[in-house]
Amino acid sequence: MSKRSDELAERFEQAVAELMATVERCSEAQWRALCGEEQWTVAATAHHVGAQWPLEREYIVAAAEGATPPTHTWDDINQRNARHAQEFSAASKADVLRLLRDGGPSMAAYVRGLSDEQLDRTAPLALADGASVSAQQLIEGGVLIAHATEHLQSIRRAG
Repeated sequence: MSKRSDELAERFEQAVAELMATVERCSEAQWRALCGEEQWTVAATAHHVGAQWPLEREYIVAAAEGATPPTHTWDDINQRNARHAQEFSAASKADVLRLLRDGGPSMAAYVRGLSDEQLDRTAPLALADGASVSAQQLIEGGVLIAHATEHLQSIRRAG
C-alpha cells in the first residue's frame, strides 16, 4: 500500500458512500425518474455503477499488473449498458444498496493494495484508441471514481 493508493481508495469509498446515501433518500418517484444524460432510470443508473466494478477492475489490473487489457469497443460497452439499463430499470433500492455495499469494499481494498509503481504503470486500451493509460488515471478519471461521481450527479439532477 502507498499513500497515493490509500488516498485513491478513500476517494472511491467517499463516492460510494455518497451514492448510497443518495439512493437511500430517493422517493419512489425519484427512483423511477430518468437520468438526463443516460436516459436510464435512477434505479438502473445506480445499479450500473456497482455492476461495472468487475469490468472496471479488469482495466485497472491490465495497467497495474501488466495483464492483457480488455478489447471491448465503445459499441460493445454501449450495447452492454443499454441491455443493463433495460434489465435493471426497476431494480429495488435494497438490491442496489446490497450491490454497492458488497462490491465497494473489495474494489477499495484492491486499490488500497496497489504500490506507487503499479499506479504509474500503463496499458494500451482499445477504449482510449490504443493510448496508454496509467492505473492511477483509470482509478481517478477513467473508469472508477469519476464514473461513480458522474453518475451520482446525474442521479441527483434527476431527483
